[in-house]
Amino acid sequence: MKHLSPLISIITVSLNAEATIEDTLVSVSLQQRSFDIEHICVDGGSTDRSRDIVDAWALRTGHIKRIYERDHGIFDAMNKGLRAAQGEYVLFLNADDFLVAPDILAKAMDAAPLGGAGSPDLIAGDVAMGVFGGHGLWRHRRAPRLLARARGTGLFPIQQGLFAKRRVLEHAGGFDASLKLGSDVSLFYDLERRINPTIHLLRTDVAFMRAGGAANAGLRAIWLGSREIYAHLQPTYGVVRSAIMVLVKTLQSLSELRYGRCRHSRWFAPPGRQEAG
Repeated sequence: MKHLSPLISIITVSLNAEATIEDTLVSVSLQQRSFDIEHICVDGGSTDRSRDIVDAWALRTGHIKRIYERDHGIFDAMNKGLRAAQGEYVLFLNADDFLVAPDILAKAMDAAPLGGAGSPDLIAGDVAMGVFGGHGLWRHRRAPRLLARARGTGLFPIQQGLFAKRRVLEHAGGFDASLKLGSDVSLFYDLERRINPTIHLLRTDVAFMRAGGAANAGLRAIWLGSREIYAHLQPTYGVVRSAIMVLVKTLQSLSELRYGRCRHSRWFAPPGRQEAG
């Protein structure tokens, strides 16, 4: 390994995720890479086998760190992971997501040479969301190709495909834990305004999201998330511009819809049959 400290901190928060979290852990553990990583698992009080699964993988690998304590919601838990992170870049990968290929971290870090002063603040990739192997509606959540140029318009990257420099997230103060659904998008808008970060687009899928997360659980959840984001923006941008930004965000989300077979499936063995890398 070339780094004394991890190049990437991957943060996974969980609550009763025994059915899916092993996919997340395996997809990280089996990455082919020439740099150090850490995988910070934050569990807010699971009553199922989630912690047992994390503990078993922590014994098999050297990169898993565990934070087991109650929290005040998903974004509070994500802030705890961020405070514990030591990597140059941070990726938030939920407990029902997994990385789509064994070399995806290495491909992402091609844009960030080790120790390079010119490495981008944000490396934004794409995300597929649906039921893997299923046929029907799914979403191809692409980082907008105009993201780096059309600043402050409401375009946003997808959290599970976004590698952000830790110092940038810390400078912005992390996530607003008072929000329930839209804090990740609101944080990006804050970064745009306060820091004007440099952005590199990967133009490839980073992660697979299973459908049904809190912010994507249906039209009502999307509506409530948009209301949160509007309320967050309005004091800074005013009524009209905030409404336009939320409209652009909504149109971006609608443009993600696809019909057919959802791309990606497990590239690793099913749970219970993996060997740690």
